[in-house]
Amino acid sequence: MSYEQQILELLKRISEDLQAIRRHTTRLVRESYRHDLELVASTSERQEMWRLCDGTLSNEEIAKKVGMSLRTVQYFVQEAEKKELVLSVKRGYPKRNEDYNEIPSEWKPYKRPVETREEIRQPMKEECF
Repeated sequence: MSYEQQILELLKRISEDLQAIRRHTTRLVRESYRHDLELVASTSERQEMWRLCDGTLSNEEIAKKVGMSLRTVQYFVQEAEKKELVLSVKRGYPKRNEDYNEIPSEWKPYKRPVETREEIRQPMKEECF
């Protein structure tokens, strides 16, 4: 076997080893990401917040769509940022990290409750008797 063939064979083995390491690392990262996402998006409301964190909606807009308070959304975003699941590229407009952008297929579509907290706080209309 010539020197060039030996080098090519060695490079081929190195490439195969690197591919195996990459597959293993990717699997580990996905498992860790999955675990972190399950901790952060633990309710259907939080799962919907995750879906809406696409960088186009503000925290206030997300709160209105989900029917939660602004502070609740801010807490969610803070938790997700700590786990590096969400980035704040533009202040107040959370965006899912591109590395962890997928939405688990087993998540059910979010159905907003009929009455939101804002609707409950509105004063009742006086009726004539």
